Formats: sequence, structure tokens, C-alpha cells
Amino acid sequence: MTDDAYGVRALPELYKEWSATGMVANIGTEIVDIAFGKLVLSGTMTAEAHGFATSRGTIVHGGAIATLADEALASVAFTQAEEGQTTVTADLKVDFLRPATPGRLIARATVRHRTRRLAFCEATVEQDGGEIVAEARAVIAYINL
Repeated sequence: MTDDAYGVRALPELYKEWSATGMVANIGTEIVDIAFGKLVLSGTMTAEAHGFATSRGTIVHGGAIATLADEALASVAFTQAEEGQTTVTADLKVDFLRPATPGRLIARATVRHRTRRLAFCEATVEQDGGEIVAEARAVIAYINL
């Protein structure tokens, strides 16, 4: 399959719809780059909506970082979905490497391996500027609508 695969074509339109409500809207997620089995998302984390106060200042709550990673992982698997399929997270593991500060975060995700029903994916989440703040892996299931 190539970049003209169903999921690569459909995902940008779906994000336009999703950007109005829910977690995609909360994090301000946008597609930066998309290809078959590869995806880059950005999310805008604010101190008011995603912040956690510490003695060293406000950092982004780990749940918001995990949500961005999960969105990237399920969405990168979707780039390999067939028409009539969607993706759901079956297992998610996030390793937090360092605190993130409010602002733009970038999630870079790839599909490592795909079977008929599962995709094994990995992602990094970085502070805008390149410092990796988290690494994530997921097993994503394909389900028929």
C-alpha cells in the first residue's frame, strides 16, 4: 500500500470533524505530516487546561501527554486501515523521560508491524524544539464498523 491508502486519505477529513469536540479539541491536535505508517501530530498544551503546578513552575500533566501519544498511535495505525475499519487502543505504555512545559508538543508515530487485526506502534512526544519528553508504545486493534 502507498500514501493513497484509505486511512491516509480519510484521516485529515476526520481530524477536521474531530477538532470541534472531545480530546482532539481539548489538546488542539493537528496533523503536521502523514504517510502510510507514519504520522506527526502537534498539540497545544496550556497551563490552564493541561498544567500541573510544581515548586519549579507549571508543567504539563502526564495524562495530557499520554493522550497526545495515544492519539498519535491510534491515528498512525489508522493510516493502514482499510475502508470500513477504525482503530482502538488495546494496550498503551508511556515512559515519561522529563517534564514538559506548556506550549506546543509534537508526537511522531510509526507502525512497526501490522497483522490482519493488530498494529504494533511506537511514538515519541517532544517539546517544540526537539527535546523528547516521553516515549510510547501501543497495540492498536482494527475493528470493523
